[in-house]
Amino acid sequence: TEFWFNHFNVFLDKGTVRPYVGSYLLHAIRPHALGKFEDLVLATAQHPAMLAYLDQAQNTARGINENYAREVMELHTLGVSGGYTQQDVQTLARILTGWTVDISGGQAFLFRPRAHEAGRKTLMGQTFEAVGQQQGIDAIRFLARHPATAERVSLRLARFFIADDPPSAVV
Repeated sequence: TEFWFNHFNVFLDKGTVRPYVGSYLLHAIRPHALGKFEDLVLATAQHPAMLAYLDQAQNTARGINENYAREVMELHTLGVSGGYTQQDVQTLARILTGWTVDISGGQAFLFRPRAHEAGRKTLMGQTFEAVGQQQGIDAIRFLARHPATAERVSLRLARFFIADDPPSAVV
């Protein structure tokens, strides 16, 4: 849990993040710490702490915000050398439009279809044709399953649990 809480960190003192941090640890990180990585990435992506911290809650078709899209690719999955481009960051941001926080309905994840940029999109050579929220789910699962993600996350795990310079066979 400590490793994943660090990997998918949120800053307590940014905007409205503070009230969500305990829930983030208990409901997004801890239940998925020993499960499938893609489920963990998706749980963090849909938690109000992450949505608020990386400005995803403000990402709409009328006002694209790339912050979360860039960070999920650079820090949470592929890594800076993972083979994505600025165009891929922009595409992922467009795929994730409409993912926000339901302030009036209980502070949970909310997908707003009217804030989503509909239509087929291509990210890193993969076409995503699903409609609405499912397009984002599919894209996040794609990034989580990508070979660059496996290599990067395996190296981070080996460095955390084994050694600063782990044997390549371990990675």
